[in-house]
Amino acid sequence: MLYTGNVNRIIFWVLIPLIIISYLSFRVIIWFSPDDGRRSIIAEQHTLNLSALSDINCLILGGSNAAFSLSAKQMSESINLNCYNLSLMNEGFSDEAYLDFISSVPFNKTDITNIFYSTTIPMRPKNVRSRLRNDNKTGISGDRDFQLLGKSIAMYFQRWLQNKVVFQSKQYPNPTSTGDFNFNEYEECDSTNIGIRGASLDVDAKLGDWMNGYISSIRSIFPNAQMYFVLPSTLRENVNERDLSIFSNMVRQEIVDKSVFFIQQSPFNNRSVLCDAANHTNAIGRELRTSELLKIIKDIE
Repeated sequence: MLYTGNVNRIIFWVLIPLIIISYLSFRVIIWFSPDDGRRSIIAEQHTLNLSALSDINCLILGGSNAAFSLSAKQMSESINLNCYNLSLMNEGFSDEAYLDFISSVPFNKTDITNIFYSTTIPMRPKNVRSRLRNDNKTGISGDRDFQLLGKSIAMYFQRWLQNKVVFQSKQYPNPTSTGDFNFNEYEECDSTNIGIRGASLDVDAKLGDWMNGYISSIRSIFPNAQMYFVLPSTLRENVNERDLSIFSNMVRQEIVDKSVFFIQQSPFNNRSVLCDAANHTNAIGRELRTSELLKIIKDIE
């Protein structure tokens, strides 16, 4: 019994405090090792690009799905528009941050006649409520206050075993002159480990509130633009077409402004056209998805 008591005291007074202190120290190290994957630099490059352009009348907006998987250059070459891809990873992490960003970029907002807003948020119910609450409280680069929770220690250990920089996330390249993702400077494409989590066919009860508020905000920034709300392609290897159609129609019905064109792109059924996520294409997939979007647009017209 004496031995057991000593062991318990060691666990309670030594081992547990050591674990807690080690964990807190680890979280502090993470906090003091900020890494935004070059998001701030990319945002600055978008600003520089657009400040040098005078004839832009079309924008692609959205998150990483649009950054990776839609091409402003290809769209400009196919339709009578001069497009720029102003998408940001994670859609700037919050509506407020992203809207502030696109409002602050120096170009004539009244010249924009077409907006293609491509978002996965309707497919992710948790993100709908998070965006409405703005509970991320982060800037466009993902900066935030000290967090007790975050990426697991196991993830950092895995990066160490793979001989990768432990506290460094994926480093995204600067966009091209049209704002498109530069695949020539990105070596992280690997479709073998892509999962299909995060894409839901359940419509959140608050979806209409978020969509209509956000559409209204975009319209206030670009008062002369025809808006296209695009539900993007994602990997759905075992997709039920009937369920997808029902979901798409439900999302469409939530949009109050009937002058907004709703577009639902077809799913990806295999990984060969993907880069590093279920909604991130590689260069070939981007060409295919952009071509499909262009065809839909022409059919609408």
